[in-house]
Amino acid sequence: MATATPRTGRPREFREDDVLEAAMRLFWDRGYHATSLADLTAATGLHKGSLYGAFGDKHRLFLAALRRYGAQNLDRMDADLAGASPLAGLRGYLRRQADQAAGVASVRGCLMANSALELLPGDTEVAAVVSAHHRAVTDRLAGALDRARAAGELPAARTGPAQARFLFTVVEGLWELGRTTSDPEPLRDVVESALRAVA
Repeated sequence: MATATPRTGRPREFREDDVLEAAMRLFWDRGYHATSLADLTAATGLHKGSLYGAFGDKHRLFLAALRRYGAQNLDRMDADLAGASPLAGLRGYLRRQADQAAGVASVRGCLMANSALELLPGDTEVAAVVSAHHRAVTDRLAGALDRARAAGELPAARTGPAQARFLFTVVEGLWELGRTTSDPEPLRDVVESALRAVA
C-alpha cells in the first residue's frame, strides 16, 4: 500500500498497481500526447500532488505504465509458450496474437507499437523501454525455437535468432492487419505460413 499526501485535503491511500493499471489503459486508449493531467487524475482518482508525488511527472508515469504493459504481455507469452510441446506453445502464442489483433483489442492496437510510432525517434527513455521489450520477446521466441528443434519438432539446421526476429516481425504485422478486419481466419493463415517458413 502506497501513501501519498496531496497538496490540498487529507492524505489519501491507494494501491500503486491499481493506479498504474488505470493510467496504462488511459495511455493505451488515447496515446501519450492526447492524455492530459486532468484525464489522469480523473482515471486514477488521485489529485495531481498524490499522482506526481508517487510517480513523478507525466512522462515518468507513462514509462512506468509502459513497463507494466510489457511485463503483462511477457507473462501471457510465457504462459502460452508453456504448451503441450515447444511447437504447440509457439503456435498457441502466435494464434493468440492473431485472435487478439482481429478482436476488440485491435481498436487499441499494441501499446508498445503505438508508443514507438508516436514518440520515436526522439524519446530516448521510451526507446529504451520499447527496445528492451522487443529483445525480451525475441529472446523468448528464440528459446521456443531452440526447444522445438531439440524436441525434433523443427529442423536442427536453422538459425534461431534470425527466425525469432522473423516471427517477431510477423506478430507486429498481425496487429497492423487486425486494424482492417475483425475476422481472425486470415491472420491465423499468416501464423501457419510463418510456422511453415521456420520448419
